[in-house]
Amino acid sequence: MKLRDLLLNLSITAALVVVIVLVYVVLDHSRPEVPRAIPVSEAEIRGLDLGAKPVRDNFLVLPQALLVESRGNEADTLRMQVDGEELIFVLYFVDALDASWTHPQRINDQARWFGNASSDRIVETGIEALNFVRTLLTTKPFRVMTRWERVPNTSRYYALIIVEEEPGRMTYLQDILVREGYARIQGVTTPLPGDSRDEAHYLAYLRQLANEARREKRGIWKNLR
Repeated sequence: MKLRDLLLNLSITAALVVVIVLVYVVLDHSRPEVPRAIPVSEAEIRGLDLGAKPVRDNFLVLPQALLVESRGNEADTLRMQVDGEELIFVLYFVDALDASWTHPQRINDQARWFGNASSDRIVETGIEALNFVRTLLTTKPFRVMTRWERVPNTSRYYALIIVEEEPGRMTYLQDILVREGYARIQGVTTPLPGDSRDEAHYLAYLRQLANEARREKRGIWKNLR
């Protein structure tokens, strides 16, 4: 190949390369720019709660609530299905015996409250209490009432649960737990809907039930002095 022909071929190749580069640059600038992610602080992430229900002034009776089996259930903390949605409710007024070792400090507090019972005895009776509540809520009619008041820093809601222990006789679940020696009087209180008792008189009634449970050796009080 003559030198002149070689130079001509090189010139043509160089020109094609320049054209290709220019086309790439034009196309690249014509693309829409991909939006950048907006940095969000950890506090903002925790504070984001689009599903929170507004707190009501009055209690709402939830229609046809069903107990849902869950490893997170305790006698006073229960997962329910309501209108196809699963929600977790925590009882007002009481702290039921823990059914797992997840919260050792609370177990220690419960042990002191119940006459220095052993931690093993607390959890053992907590499991008994959970099974008791499971049987109760799967064999007896009950109603869940809530104001959508949130348990702080959780997606749980406080609630009252009323159980028809006998035909025509409705009883608060927290009353039953205290009466059976499965819970201590502890936690958030609330005015009772449609009840003439104020909170002070109702708490006095719960203390009577607690004394009865201890006297009758029910629940955690079995085999304890």
